[in-house]
Amino acid sequence: MEQARVLTESMHAAPPRNVTSSMRKLTWLCLLGAVILLAVQLVPGQPRRTAPGRAVGGSTQAPVFAPYEMMSVFPQESGTGEFEQVDPAQLQALSADGWQLVSVSPYAYRNEGHAATTDATVPPPPLVTQVYLAYFFQRSRMMH
Repeated sequence: MEQARVLTESMHAAPPRNVTSSMRKLTWLCLLGAVILLAVQLVPGQPRRTAPGRAVGGSTQAPVFAPYEMMSVFPQESGTGEFEQVDPAQLQALSADGWQLVSVSPYAYRNEGHAATTDATVPPPPLVTQVYLAYFFQRSRMMH
């Protein structure tokens, strides 16, 4: 019985003293770091920076102003599945009014066949793809 107790005590070796002192030092260092971080968060320093046009204090307040107005110009549908390109003079007039072009993207694709033939020996006419573009503009919002 005495021999069994000696075996179980020897299986659980105590950690060396330098390990326990290092663990204590590390614990105190972590606690000190946490206290310093908490103190830095609580001390009012420089005012927090916000995005332009946003009110300080969170999302409960409305923005002071929206920085941009947006406008989009699309091709006009003249008939069923037929479109007219946007007039370049209209685009120039928008530019003169202070609108800045920020994006152009395809709005409609139209495949058109030309000169249909009934002769089986002649290959079909090629399809012509016409792309109608949409234009997107922005300008700084006017403050009143």
